[in-house]
Amino acid sequence: MKECVGMGPGSRSDAHVAKRSRALHNQIMPWAILLLTGAALFRCLRPWVGGPENFAPMAALALCGGLYLSRPWNWAGPLLALWVSDAVLDLHYGAGLWTGSTLAASVAYLLIVALGDLLARRPSWVGWLAGSLMASLIFYLLTNTQAWWFLPGYEKSWAGWAQALTTGLPGYPPTWTFLRSSVISDLIFVGVFVVGAEGLSRQFPRGFRSLRSILPLRPAR
Repeated sequence: MKECVGMGPGSRSDAHVAKRSRALHNQIMPWAILLLTGAALFRCLRPWVGGPENFAPMAALALCGGLYLSRPWNWAGPLLALWVSDAVLDLHYGAGLWTGSTLAASVAYLLIVALGDLLARRPSWVGWLAGSLMASLIFYLLTNTQAWWFLPGYEKSWAGWAQALTTGLPGYPPTWTFLRSSVISDLIFVGVFVVGAEGLSRQFPRGFRSLRSILPLRPAR
């Protein structure tokens, strides 16, 4: 009887974990790819395909990056998706490649990533739901405050700021409708991503732990 060299219990266990890690890698990477590119692509195509204003889960992208990705990917990924999609939209509308709205959105996404990083320490469905709502609100407040400050159509007063957060400028849809669309899209996107990531981590628990050594995922909780 031939002896199989190097195939002891430990080797078989390591091979099993590696196999499950590869299986998890093949299943979780589409979620990560969709997280970074799907939101940016949807945002870029919205002027051509139509749909509600702000129905692009960019805030959810930043929140999920903070929840699941480790540094520096949680910061770099959402900002890269924002800047690429902004460049496409700015070229389409004939604007500059860097505007005040880009700066406001970048600051908002950094705050949302920090929120996701905080929520990841005590994960729960209540936290994820509250985080999604807070992400929408952070993005809405910062971007509309930037519009109020720089657009000449708004009075630089509390009344003008309230107008920027509610009715907006005449001739345009009310700004509160943008918040509504953001809340809906962020809830859908966060729910889909969290369900997918949490489901995969439970389906492949050992592989998920091993996979953290080769993917920029957060440490095991």
